[in-house]
Amino acid sequence: MKSIIFDLDGTLIDSLPGIEESARTAISRVLPERPMPLLREFIGPPVAVMFARIWPDLPSELMAGLLAEFRAHYDGEGCLNSQTYSEVPEVLARLSGAGMNLFVLTNKPIRPTRAILAHVGLAALFREVVTPDFADPPFRSKSEGASWLQANHSLDPASTVVVGDGMDDAEAAEACGFEFLAIRYGYGRAHETKKIRPLAVLEKFSDMENVLL
Repeated sequence: MKSIIFDLDGTLIDSLPGIEESARTAISRVLPERPMPLLREFIGPPVAVMFARIWPDLPSELMAGLLAEFRAHYDGEGCLNSQTYSEVPEVLARLSGAGMNLFVLTNKPIRPTRAILAHVGLAALFREVVTPDFADPPFRSKSEGASWLQANHSLDPASTVVVGDGMDDAEAAEACGFEFLAIRYGYGRAHETKKIRPLAVLEKFSDMENVLL
C-alpha cells in the first residue's frame, strides 16, 4: 500500500466528549424540556443527520435553531475536546516516515476538522483533508470525496486503502476499488457488515502496521 485514506471520528479521534458538550449546550438553549440523549450510537454521519435520527419529528425551525447553536459552540470550542486514540500520532508518523501518502476523509465541516487536527498535532502529516464543504457544490457522500481524491491524487486502487469504522467508509472504498480496513473500536459497525469484506478488522489502531508494513 502506498496511500491511506483515514476517517476522522471513531478512527483517529474520539470526538464524543466535544460533541456531547456542544449538543448539551444546544439542547439547553433550544429544547430545554428535552433530556440529553445518548449520542454514541448516532455519531458518524453529519450532525444534521444525527439530530434528525434522534428527533425525526422535530419541526424544521427548531431543528435549524438546534443546528445553529450546536455549530456555534462546536466550531468555537467543543471540537477542541477531541483527543486521539491510543498510539495514533506515533503510528501515523511511522507510516508517513515509511513513505505512505496519508489523507483524511470526513463528514465533519472543514473548519472544525482543521482545528482538531492542528490541536492534536496531526495536521502536517496529511497531504489532503477532504470534507463535504471542501468542494463547491459540497460532496454529497464520502464516496464522492474518495472519488475526488482518486482523480486529483492519481490514487491506484491496487495500492490505496480506506481506514474507518462506518459503512460510508466501506462504501467509499468499494466505489473507488480501494481496499478497506475496518475499525472495531469506533462508533460505526462497518466491521460487522457482510456486504463489503474488509482486508482486515483492527482491534486497535496500531494493528494496521502489521497489515500494511
